Amino acid sequence: MRFRSFLLAATVAVAAPGVLHAQGDLAERLAIHGSINMGYGKSDGLPTFGIGKDGTSEYRAVALQFGYRIDDNDRVVTQFLHRRNGESPLNEAEPDFAPVWAFYEHAFDNGARLKLGRAPLPRGLFNEVRFVGSLLPFYRVGRAVYGETLEQIDGAVLSKPFSFGGYRLETYAFAGGFDLKAQLVSQSGATVYQQRMESSFGTQVWLHAPIEGVRVGAYAHSYQPTPHLSLPDSARTDRTLTWMVSAEAARERWFVRGEATGFEQPDWQTYSGWYAQAGVKPVAKLTVAAEYQEATYRVSLPAPIPAVSVPMSKELTVGLAWARSPNVVFKLEGHQVRGYDFDVAVPTIVPPTAPPFIAGIAPASKSHYILASVAVTF
Repeated sequence: MRFRSFLLAATVAVAAPGVLHAQGDLAERLAIHGSINMGYGKSDGLPTFGIGKDGTSEYRAVALQFGYRIDDNDRVVTQFLHRRNGESPLNEAEPDFAPVWAFYEHAFDNGARLKLGRAPLPRGLFNEVRFVGSLLPFYRVGRAVYGETLEQIDGAVLSKPFSFGGYRLETYAFAGGFDLKAQLVSQSGATVYQQRMESSFGTQVWLHAPIEGVRVGAYAHSYQPTPHLSLPDSARTDRTLTWMVSAEAARERWFVRGEATGFEQPDWQTYSGWYAQAGVKPVAKLTVAAEYQEATYRVSLPAPIPAVSVPMSKELTVGLAWARSPNVVFKLEGHQVRGYDFDVAVPTIVPPTAPPFIAGIAPASKSHYILASVAVTF
């Protein structure tokens, strides 16, 4: 018995340093981050993006990210997301809890990086942090530009930085597939559009000026809806091309930025949207910001009626953000929305009844809503 006790003690003494070393090594290699963005919204009229007259507290985006560093040049990252947008029909396209990222990344000695798997889509100023509320002046940013899709790509993303004459250039190339989702509004109501896109490829380029916080960027992306090759030639559609341009000047006490995007879906519609945003910090912890955005659809109609451009949404937002700390931010914002992009049917296109058979547009509807939220990161 004494020998067995001695043998057990010796085994523990020999193994303990290895166990402690393994635990310490895991702590150094494993990184866990998270963000919680939650709020309460209430509208005085038509429901807008899930916010109606009754008010809703079911407004949140919760992200949890795990990263593991294999060695100095390799890592794997997985990020999960849970999201609810009040009473929005888009909740139908949001799973309760799903991986939005799951990729392997390798860093080359020349500064290039390669991501394989489900990686963030390099698109615009905020695509990679669109759910991290502590980094945004409002609960969300530029809905006319970002929508609720084009978040990630299943495939490969290659990036490479360059420097010259005080300027810095970031270049990205990507290819793969993704799920496209959007809320479509008509005179019969709001519906959710979902489709898988494949044979997708594109690029993004950022030019950073020698002045800190000043950059401009451009993005282009071509993709093919599925099914495609399995359909007869007469039923196939051409590729869709989407683009984005961005500009930002962000300093310690102020910022201005803007982005514009557009796409054309063959034989159906053309979309364009943009937003402009500005803010000041009268004191270090307080941000006062305003944002204006517009979205326009050019919709094809049955022949011989010509297509018509519908100003779907014109939205003005003003808000306050108080940073209790870099990781905890309280926000209060007011929104004025005019147009036709609501969660219920509103009059939109007025059909022609006599020659020359040109469709008209009904008077724009409007709504106001407030949104109070808190953003926490760790």
